[in-house]
Amino acid sequence: MNASTGSHDHERKDVDVPALFSIAFLLLLLCIAIFIVVTLMMRYFNAHEPAVTAGQANIPAARAEEFPQPRLEVKPGAILAELRAAEDADLNSYGWVDRNAGTVRIPIDRAIQLILDRGLPDVGARKTPLSLMQARPAETASPPRLMQRQ
Repeated sequence: MNASTGSHDHERKDVDVPALFSIAFLLLLLCIAIFIVVTLMMRYFNAHEPAVTAGQANIPAARAEEFPQPRLEVKPGAILAELRAAEDADLNSYGWVDRNAGTVRIPIDRAIQLILDRGLPDVGARKTPLSLMQARPAETASPPRLMQRQ
């Protein structure tokens, strides 16, 4: 046992109860003041907002011509289904990618079968992926039909 503390194993001083009650009271006053300020702001906005927005449509789709790109998608599920259908049609059909260059698109199943039959093409010795990408003509990330729709 330590000689300086004597035989006491606990603190002698209790919590300052008046200070805790004063802090709780100040927090309560602050909450009431914030509530009053927010209530007054809401009354002000409810009184003045109809005058500012009178005659304006509340539906954003009605003003779509005014709003710059990118616009809010009104029916995102339908647009996504349309995009997936267009992508599936491109993956499963023949078509021209670039008629002038003689580049065609073949169905994905046929392309997989051709790769299995013929094997992967030989890219050549001493060629890095960067040099192969630079040697290719510019490619677009999306099929041309999808890029036309905007």
